[in-house]
Amino acid sequence: MDKKDIAEIAQAIARLGLWKKVAGKVWAVTLETETLPFLVTAAQESGKNPIAGRLLVFRGFDAFRDFRIFTQNPNLGVAMSPIDFEHWEVVGLASGGAELYAFAPGFVPVPPPPGDAAFLAPVLYESYGILMRLEEEPDLPLEFKDEASLFARREGLDGKWRDAPLKAPGLPHVLYVERVALAKADCEAAAKLQLAKDETWEIDFLQSAVFRTTEARPRILYLFAGVDAATGRRVLWDRMGVGSGGLKGMWESLATRLLKAFLASGRVPGAIHVRTPRLARFVRPLGLQIPFKMVQHAKLPTLDGVLSRAATDKTI
Repeated sequence: MDKKDIAEIAQAIARLGLWKKVAGKVWAVTLETETLPFLVTAAQESGKNPIAGRLLVFRGFDAFRDFRIFTQNPNLGVAMSPIDFEHWEVVGLASGGAELYAFAPGFVPVPPPPGDAAFLAPVLYESYGILMRLEEEPDLPLEFKDEASLFARREGLDGKWRDAPLKAPGLPHVLYVERVALAKADCEAAAKLQLAKDETWEIDFLQSAVFRTTEARPRILYLFAGVDAATGRRVLWDRMGVGSGGLKGMWESLATRLLKAFLASGRVPGAIHVRTPRLARFVRPLGLQIPFKMVQHAKLPTLDGVLSRAATDKTI
């Protein structure tokens, strides 16, 4: 195996077929040329899936921590799927092959650019060795648990690799703030509109797995969609791509977009149904200004039907 060929290493990792045995394991790889360590974990896919498993690589503890928080509570923060975290993945296919991708929040995953191979090759090669050891030593990642440290493969100044503990840094308390700004004039105008007590809107904010921009680095399409629950009429259909404000900026814009939809409709619905507590959280500031009722429902049947037809007709 060529230790500098990331595609070849990815294929070797996939051929091991150890996804079930190594799922959930976490380890680290530290390079002399990199300031931050790389945190690595594996995940197994289940059911009739063309993907058998994934090896995820994160640069630094902060990135990995945010990902783990998301896996425990997807409604915290603004990430909607693992795609929304900066990382690299070896995607092991059920057919036995492998694909390699670089992820950036809001963008379509792409093969790693050539410059990434300088650090990605040693990280993947050392991880390949760890995976082989895990078959015989399933508790290897816990070797340094008594030191409150992760198991790591560390590159020395002599170029040799050794097992070593890696203690997580004391992470400072980070104040996370979501700011939802609403124009006073628009709120006052909406407050004068008729409140249609018998009218219900179903709204959702979605990440499209299919539709994307046509730029050199394609961006993922995000859709803020809303329909009249009784008629299926579109009342809100805002297509977005990540911009300078990032994913958080898009989420923070939703209340304003809904307010604009009220003004365009000429009335305020008596009830708005949302699917997730996160969307409710970002829309709630508008509910403090306008007296509609907001209800969370796991299923939004009318909206789901409209979205399904739109995807089929490619009218999203």
